[in-house]
Amino acid sequence: MKRVRGFALSALGLLALIAVAAALGLLTVQNSTFAVGAAIAVLLIGIAAIDLSAIPVLAVPATLVMLRVGGALSVSDVVLILATGVSLLMIRARELRPMQPLLWSGAIYLATALPVQILQPYTANIMEWAHELVLVLGSMLVGFVIGREGKAKLAMNVYVAACSAIGIAAAVVAALSYARTGAFEPAYLPELHKNTIGGMLAVAAVIAFARPVWLGWSRRWAYTVLALCGIGMLAAQSRQALIGAAVGVLFIALRPRPQTGRRAWWVWLAVIPAVIYVVSEVNAQLSSDNRFNSAHQRLTWYQDSIDVWSQSPVFGVGLRWWYTDRFSVAFQPPNAELEVLTSVGVVGLLGFFAMFGGALWFLLRMDPAYGTVGVAVVLTRFTQAQFDLYWVAGQASLLWIIAGVCYGVQARDRALAITRELPRRRWSPHRASEKEPAAT
Repeated sequence: MKRVRGFALSALGLLALIAVAAALGLLTVQNSTFAVGAAIAVLLIGIAAIDLSAIPVLAVPATLVMLRVGGALSVSDVVLILATGVSLLMIRARELRPMQPLLWSGAIYLATALPVQILQPYTANIMEWAHELVLVLGSMLVGFVIGREGKAKLAMNVYVAACSAIGIAAAVVAALSYARTGAFEPAYLPELHKNTIGGMLAVAAVIAFARPVWLGWSRRWAYTVLALCGIGMLAAQSRQALIGAAVGVLFIALRPRPQTGRRAWWVWLAVIPAVIYVVSEVNAQLSSDNRFNSAHQRLTWYQDSIDVWSQSPVFGVGLRWWYTDRFSVAFQPPNAELEVLTSVGVVGLLGFFAMFGGALWFLLRMDPAYGTVGVAVVLTRFTQAQFDLYWVAGQASLLWIIAGVCYGVQARDRALAITRELPRRRWSPHRASEKEPAAT
């Protein structure tokens, strides 16, 4: 009877697989874009059937996938949305109490972005608010589940390994370009802009340098990742990523390492040349007669952003306003404050500062063994966004995933400490003898 039941289940599984494959084939012929999203969903459902916590783990390396699905969302967005749903099923409310201040910090910004939804009711505005809800609060929940379920090392290993491969690929592309043209040109990879490459590698480099004890990484592995990501950032010539990584690394260097209790003062010698390189490159572009280089173009965009913001300074003109035809310009401002200011106004900018200020404050108050890497990654991303786009799929979520991981790992360690302590408290012969009545 068991054999018959097993055979029936296998047959049903095979038929279901054939049906799904046929459906995906038909969908591919009719609309290849939606077929990609459907295939991803099927894959994630299959993975969830094996281990539900694997879906949140996949959200970390998925931040590297910029491929668009259906035009509005990227692969990283789709995975993050599904991971958020799974995380909500796996979390108990009482477990989130230590992380509530971090969640409230994100909620403050989202609340200040609500008035413009009423004042500027258009589709892109409403959809982007929901998108940012997932990018901020959803990412925090996903990170918490990853840490609490003991999957932080797996998630970070996959992420930094993928970033190391990207760094190697960028270096190879730059080297081949130099051999062909004799000039050191920025490296671009398929679906990855040079600044996107830089942002990804900057976070990986900071995590590797922090090397939190709960990841269990060896010094050799961490410094190998740091070197490969540093070479990749140089190959991509992503100046904002170099500055962001420098800020994150310097913050870590100023705090004693839990492993040794010492500060890594030597890192200043490595960071200073990178800063000098960035400053010299920017000065060269500003003094150039080429009015269309990246430095001069940014100055133009900054002025255009101020002109757009002046049309609604208090509440902004709406999220993703550059996707509408209401203005004579259409671009995403390459600066976090200008991007937020034009979109949700002064009110939203105050909420944005509250989100980052609150996150940094609460992560700083954590045990450095958990909070240091979270602060460093948030600082890295915030610094990079002073010279580049902030609300970018993947990169806008990763910092909050890391922050959530810090709280999740701390919650897991505390729970393990309690379970180890309880048996000793219950069965200690000394405590038992104290409760026994004295002999008469």
